Amino acid sequence: MAQSVSLVVFEGGLVPSALEAQMQMVRQGMVLDLVERAQQGGLDHIVVATSYRGLAERLQPTGIEVVIDEELGEPFHFGQRLQDIVQSYRLEKVLYMGGAAAPLISSSEFKYLRELLEQNEGILLANNYYSADIVGFTPGQALSNISLPPIDNTLALALSNEAGLRWIPIQRTLGLNFDIDTPTDIMIMSVHPDMGVHTREAVQDLHWDFQRYKAIKDLLGNPNGEMVIYGRVGSNLFQFLDAHTRCRLRLYSEERGMKALGRDTRGEVKALMGRLIDELGFVHFFDFLAEIALGAVLDTRVLFEHFKWQLTSADRFASDLGAVDLISHPLLKEFTCAAMEAQIPVLLGGHSLVTGGLWALIDAGGKG
Repeated sequence: MAQSVSLVVFEGGLVPSALEAQMQMVRQGMVLDLVERAQQGGLDHIVVATSYRGLAERLQPTGIEVVIDEELGEPFHFGQRLQDIVQSYRLEKVLYMGGAAAPLISSSEFKYLRELLEQNEGILLANNYYSADIVGFTPGQALSNISLPPIDNTLALALSNEAGLRWIPIQRTLGLNFDIDTPTDIMIMSVHPDMGVHTREAVQDLHWDFQRYKAIKDLLGNPNGEMVIYGRVGSNLFQFLDAHTRCRLRLYSEERGMKALGRDTRGEVKALMGRLIDELGFVHFFDFLAEIALGAVLDTRVLFEHFKWQLTSADRFASDLGAVDLISHPLLKEFTCAAMEAQIPVLLGGHSLVTGGLWALIDAGGKG
């Protein structure tokens, strides 16, 4: 495998709630589509490590390497497991992706990444330098020169800072930057025409409310509208929104790199918007948003860390959907009720909502 590029995909974890089980079935469809498009892009060696036996069985006909890995459940150390696979298969040129990293990626984008790795040595590719879920690197043994990261978000930083690999910025495309972290992301993806066949079959079984999404989509094209966008928003996205939307934007960006820098785990997150909510309370905060805009898109994870709420993924996801009855955390339930009862449509989600999510909404609107 010294000269060829190997794709390594991780897809696993615990599924503690019915909502997460629904998401997991959608993610299985995404992995199947991911493998098909990678093969079409010329990636002949693919390793999928999964803790889901059902997914492993569905992947068997594809002819790829499938590792049924119970360790992909929690607790799980990402960097150590990636190194194990790289060493076991003696991989030299590696393209790593999470299973939900790029549901809209095309075969031509896979070809582009493959050729960059084939034609260069000692390099690093990443879709987001500070918080990556697509990382290409060569040589594979560079993992031996870094402090192996527990999560994939910090892999690019470690390979650059500790292993000395040369970072090559890659194209900023929707396919390489839109990923699935939350139910909100699935709602956005489900109406995009580039969604894969297997993924489309999975989302057809969901019965979620798309009204808030439709209202925000319409607002993006309304020249008389105004929208609040809050969270870990990068300058590139703002430039794109400014160029491709018709409504006015009120952008509030803070705590970029929150996870990659470990600020969340150390309890260091302090948010100006969170302080405003502290002062106003949940209901009055959303009343205020309705005074200044006709819709809002909020990266709530920054707020949750500011509040120092210890939330389960099931509670976070239920909040994203507005499924108040499924939320066990009392303050989160109160926050979500206020958002759902606001006078304007409000989308709640994670980092991906204010990175690829808005981009995907605009792109889907342009494609019909």
